[in-house]
Amino acid sequence: ENVKNIIADKLHNAAEALSEKVPIHDAQCGMAQYVKRASEWLGQSAEYVRQFDYEQTDAQVKEYVRQSPGRSLLIAGAVGLIIGAILRRR
Repeated sequence: ENVKNIIADKLHNAAEALSEKVPIHDAQCGMAQYVKRASEWLGQSAEYVRQFDYEQTDAQVKEYVRQSPGRSLLIAGAVGLIIGAILRRR
């Protein structure tokens, strides 16, 4: 719970810092619109992190794996291959 709040606070602070960077007279220019959108997205992400229930998600994932073990194994294998390819390139 504490880690969740720390992450949410950091996201919220980043959103506020971005929104402060846009001068009021430049609010209509293209770059300012992107910064405003990014700030809103970070703010929404902060709220999502605050409301996210890890235990419920864990239970849902476990239930999905029980119902579809073959598909779950294929998904895990594909993710492993992708991560391996990314790490190999570095």
